[in-house]
Amino acid sequence: MFSSSKKINYISEKDLFSIQIDEISQGFNQLKDFFVLRDDDNFIIYDRKCDHNGGKLCASENSIFCPLHNWEFDINEGEYTNKVKKKKIDFIVKDDNILIEKENLYLDLPSLNRNKKHEIKLTFFSHACLIFESKDFSFATDPWIEGFAFSGGWWINNLPPKGWKDKLNSLDFIYISHNHPDHLNEFTLSHLRKDMAFIVPNFVSKSVKNVLKKLGFKNIYSFDFQKYYKFRDSDLLITILKSGDFRDDSGLYFSYGDFSFLTSVDSNDLNFSRHPKNVTVYASNFAGGASGFPLCFDTLSEMEKKDYSSKNRKTIRAVVASNVRKIKPRFFLPYAGFFHERAKRDEYIATNNHKNSVEDFYALSEKTETLNLLEKDELFFENINLIKKNKIDRERNYPENPEQFMREIFKDSKMKNSEIKKYFQNSGFQDNLIVYITLLNDNKISKQFCVNFSEKNIQVDISEYCWQEIRLKNIHSEGKLKALELKIREDSFYWVLKNKKSWEDLSIGFQCRIDRVPDVYNANFWFHFTNIYI
Repeated sequence: MFSSSKKINYISEKDLFSIQIDEISQGFNQLKDFFVLRDDDNFIIYDRKCDHNGGKLCASENSIFCPLHNWEFDINEGEYTNKVKKKKIDFIVKDDNILIEKENLYLDLPSLNRNKKHEIKLTFFSHACLIFESKDFSFATDPWIEGFAFSGGWWINNLPPKGWKDKLNSLDFIYISHNHPDHLNEFTLSHLRKDMAFIVPNFVSKSVKNVLKKLGFKNIYSFDFQKYYKFRDSDLLITILKSGDFRDDSGLYFSYGDFSFLTSVDSNDLNFSRHPKNVTVYASNFAGGASGFPLCFDTLSEMEKKDYSSKNRKTIRAVVASNVRKIKPRFFLPYAGFFHERAKRDEYIATNNHKNSVEDFYALSEKTETLNLLEKDELFFENINLIKKNKIDRERNYPENPEQFMREIFKDSKMKNSEIKKYFQNSGFQDNLIVYITLLNDNKISKQFCVNFSEKNIQVDISEYCWQEIRLKNIHSEGKLKALELKIREDSFYWVLKNKKSWEDLSIGFQCRIDRVPDVYNANFWFHFTNIYI
């Protein structure tokens, strides 16, 4: 189906930044896009790019932090508070100036038969599901049409297209960007033929491939990063790009004659900011509100949650605007943000989880047109030109009632204490971390236990505990053990464990309330139980 891979090429452009030394005070400085530490005539320089989401780090009186998820950077140690290190910037000193040369790499994917007319239809189905059709190929991205995502925390915002099952089953292949259930959705995929072809990112963890195999699919093509592939005997060249952080996430770029399409999906700092230029369509998530932070952190006041949420949305708009300036697309397509919190038990989240709108991105650039998929969801392109827009037919009702659907899905998800212990003891995870878990049924405590991952033989103690006492003890302790408390809805917890689901089903899906000492993101824990132990 796909020809042998070829290595991606890059075009290099260099910028030179100059900072006058007499403008640099002793100690900490924020100058242009850099943080500078000065000790007499010794300098240490870091860029302001967040190594988590690719946004711009902000400096306050007491800290340097990421406005999206509040990652803190300790400039004196050169690392974030979760021990992720930040690379220093190389520079030279010349004529009382610090000179910083920054290389910008632009992805250069060949275009086949550019002088030939290429017609392509792009149809929006829902959320992150786009359908691409031409005379040579047809494929979809990340189909989520029915059922919930994240253990009932997310529900589709768009009515299903009429005949969506037949359409998906008629396609040549499907791209899955990562294993989050709003992109790899088992309820939707259950309607697909088992010989459907999938293209997936070749993560070290195999986190996408393994889930698809568990669902019974075998025709899976794992695309290596930094390589591109040709589809059959067509002009379609396609590559999957890695997110620029530690997470298992990806984006897609393809060319078809003159037409080109890039989506970063949910990726932070896609391909380490090595983007193509002058693409026809650039697509990206846009909404925000796609995290348990800040609304599920009970140590934050309502005012703090509101402030963090506002900064989050503002940062997303700034990141998109920055990418549009660099990529210079003819069209920007906000997508992968059309979800809402329909379950009655998530009324607090639905009320307070404000999101960006498509209209917030209308004025990105004079040379880039923002397309609103909620108004016209079928787009016809001839080469790089958008020649027609239509509205497709959709069903009149959502396929499920949230409460009834969750009752049916969760009804057989109870677990014995011995099964809970076995789950954690077989996880293969080790860290200097103790996780305290309180299970809730209608906000009433049904069970408490703690899991000690610091020992080779993982200890699971199912007994009551007092988190406030543990919290206070850990705050004043000089020990190396970290403590994480999770108050989790019982039905969602059992469903995740019993079916070996990702734990980000719980955190992103607003199924748990989180506290931790120290207040540092436990990256190893969440990565392992999201991508490895599934």
